Order: sequence, then C-alpha cells, then structure tokens
Amino acid sequence: MKAQRMLVGGLMVAVFVTCLALGMANAQVQGEYPDLAAWANDTWFRVKLTVTTYHFDGVGIKPKPSGPATIPMGTAYINITTWNNSSHVLTANIWARDDKTGSWGLFFEGLEITYFAGSDLKFIGSAQLETSDDAKMNLVFVFTGKKYQSGPKLGNFILGGVTKLSTISGSILEIDDAEDAPPDVKLKERWAGSATISGPMVPADSLPF
Repeated sequence: MKAQRMLVGGLMVAVFVTCLALGMANAQVQGEYPDLAAWANDTWFRVKLTVTTYHFDGVGIKPKPSGPATIPMGTAYINITTWNNSSHVLTANIWARDDKTGSWGLFFEGLEITYFAGSDLKFIGSAQLETSDDAKMNLVFVFTGKKYQSGPKLGNFILGGVTKLSTISGSILEIDDAEDAPPDVKLKERWAGSATISGPMVPADSLPF
C-alpha cells in the first residue's frame, strides 16, 4: 500500500509539474508582446472569401444594380510562414485555384499581418493586400487557437475547426477594364464594398496541391 501511495503521489506531482509548465508557457504578461512563432510553424488555413460590393460601369454614374451584391469567391489556403519577433509581423502566402485551368498556384506572396492586440492564443492583426489586377483589400484578422494540454500532441494546436482565423473588418476596391465598352471608349468598371475571410487551421497533408 505504501508503494502504491508513493506511485500515486509521484503521478500527481508529475501532472502538477506538467500543468504548471504549460501554464507558464502560455502565461501572458501585460505590456509585453506575445511570441507567435507557433503560428508560423508551416501552418495552413482553408478559408472562404466572400465579397459584398457595389458595381459601377464607370465614374459619374449610379451603381448597377442599385444595391450591393454578395458574391462567394471560393476557397483559398493561407500558409503562415514566418514570425518576426522584432516587428511583430506574421508573413503568409495565399494559394488559390485558377478559374480557367482548375490548377492551384501561389496567388499572393509575402502578405504581412501586423499584430495589434491579444494573447498568443487569441489575437488581432491587420493586413493590406494589393493584387496585379488593381484590387486593394484592407483586412483585420482574428486568430483563435487552442492547444492540447496532454498526450502525444502536447502543445500542438487542436484542429477540426477549433483553431481558426476570421476577419472582423475588411474592405475591397477594384478597378478593371469594362468588357462591354466600345473599342474607342476606355471605360473602367469599379467595385467597392466589404470582404470577409474565415476558415479553420488544417493539416498540411490535407492540401489539394
């Protein structure tokens, strides 16, 4: 019985030490920036992009239609690649599928997400994105994470929709050549509205490319 009590006591101490270590690892100190390196461990998010925009055939005219239209833009993958502990910036690449070929490719490289506020498991960051087709987006991301506290996956992010990202604010402005404009008239179509991005962290072996 004595040996059994010692064994149980030893296990309790081990559990206590493990929990204490995890608590210290996740502890946040007010006034200090959190270390977000764990988010840049080749992590991937499968996200859906939706825009709600006004459309204009040019300048000086009313939108057509008169109200904004909501358009699902499909699925993309965001890959967090690095964390700069000095500038407090996460760098990400965005992968998307080509509408014409159906193949996946790098859509945007080096998106900088600047930490704004929060802890290492719940924080807000902002980013600006400008593509080659004259589309500009401003995004405010919310990253929500939870980690395993025991077992073989100790310290890893919990997937299955638990660890995720989303936006609480997003705007899009885009200018493009009007497809139905006469050859001698250079009209520029314009879109203006909001953009939302959301999706879970996913394992790298689930990627379609």
